[in-house]
Amino acid sequence: GGMGGMNQRSPGQGPVKPSQHDSYEDANEDDDDDDDDDEGGYGGTTHSGVIEGLLMMLTSSDPTEKAKAAAALCNICSETDENRELVVRKGGLPSLIDMLVNPSPEVPFMQSAAAACICNLAANVNSKEYIADSGALKVLVDVLSSDNQAAGAQAAGALWSLCVDNDNNKQRVADAGAIIPLIALLNSPDTFAQSQSAGALSECSIRNDTNKRLISEHGAIVPLVKMLNSPDLSVQRLASCALCNVCANHEGNKKQARLVGALPVLVRLISVSQVPEVLSPVAGAICNLSMKCAENKAEFVQLGAVPILHQLVSSPIPSLHGNALAALEQLEDS
Repeated sequence: GGMGGMNQRSPGQGPVKPSQHDSYEDANEDDDDDDDDDEGGYGGTTHSGVIEGLLMMLTSSDPTEKAKAAAALCNICSETDENRELVVRKGGLPSLIDMLVNPSPEVPFMQSAAAACICNLAANVNSKEYIADSGALKVLVDVLSSDNQAAGAQAAGALWSLCVDNDNNKQRVADAGAIIPLIALLNSPDTFAQSQSAGALSECSIRNDTNKRLISEHGAIVPLVKMLNSPDLSVQRLASCALCNVCANHEGNKKQARLVGALPVLVRLISVSQVPEVLSPVAGAICNLSMKCAENKAEFVQLGAVPILHQLVSSPIPSLHGNALAALEQLEDS
């Protein structure tokens, strides 16, 4: 219904999502090996009887019960791969997809909870193909394009999760029509929606030239550059990652980024930010934009990027040190 926008939940409420890690293409490929299972304090696997009880609740005729069960499963599946696998193996997916297709207007968080749960199930490497084959892709894309923006943000997160470490799904997400509605979400007033869609676009562009071209042709670069100025750190970080990946090894997109004024905004951010999680992808973007592109190199040098990167090379944080060094090597390579 048209009330979707009224029920937005801030990312602090509702289902817990797995910590999404940045993937980088190119000079920064090695940043991708973070371990997703380092959230301490959960005491590991949930008793399978609890999961089976919640799976039964998913098929309840009471829509509130169903949505609560999806939210509870979402939280349980943020903990361990074992739980994620159990929910898929015991047949939880069709009920979750049904909640996306046939939401109950009186339970506004139903679609959000179901999409967030699918996001967490997809964090398991062994389930990614199965979930993509289950009919979930088309349904998630429909939710992205719906007027329920809170659910759209969670659907973007689920598509992102399906693409991580799976090049086949990167193509299938695009083939399902996700790119245009993901770009539309970049312009959402909700910072959580912005960050999730940037994460999904960033991920599906890695090692995929067709997606890189589609993403820039449909106008993503301008809103991504605008997001670099957001007060929200996740938005800054994920917009930087997206620019880093969308422009990697893509001559046309490097030029496009320069023409829309991305370079001064990146240099401003790298000179004012104090946050390593933001600085690292910005340095990665500077590296990838400069690589084999004399015009971008010259502009970055002229904007004063070199002395700033020299300071960042001394960072004790490996990803920031490495990306700053890689960017310097590009800019100082005459």
